[in-house]
Amino acid sequence: MTRTVWRLIKGFGVALAVMVLSILPPGLHLVLGPLSPLIGGFAAGVVGELRAGEAFVLGLVEATAAGLVVSFILPLLAHLELGTATLWFFGVGAAIYAGTLSGVAAYFGGQQGQRAR
Repeated sequence: MTRTVWRLIKGFGVALAVMVLSILPPGLHLVLGPLSPLIGGFAAGVVGELRAGEAFVLGLVEATAAGLVVSFILPLLAHLELGTATLWFFGVGAAIYAGTLSGVAAYFGGQQGQRAR
């Protein structure tokens, strides 16, 4: 495996762990949940020492993962009185939000990680 792929896998694992741990504490998840892509992306950038292109790929992977999760959850929410277009709008918005925040934060985290070295 190339070094780039290894850094991406390590960064994605760290970002995913931080995001999951951010939504677990009751009460705190209201604040940490929306910020979890930012915190997780920054941690992924620092730990993986991601470069600009790698941070971009990390953001795309996280946006795709969020989109896949939404596509599995939407059928379960069909009983709600919301329209399908509304659910898709918020689902796609959440995927873009997560991907953008984590990618940008991973870039800045990667810059910090490379400077510290």
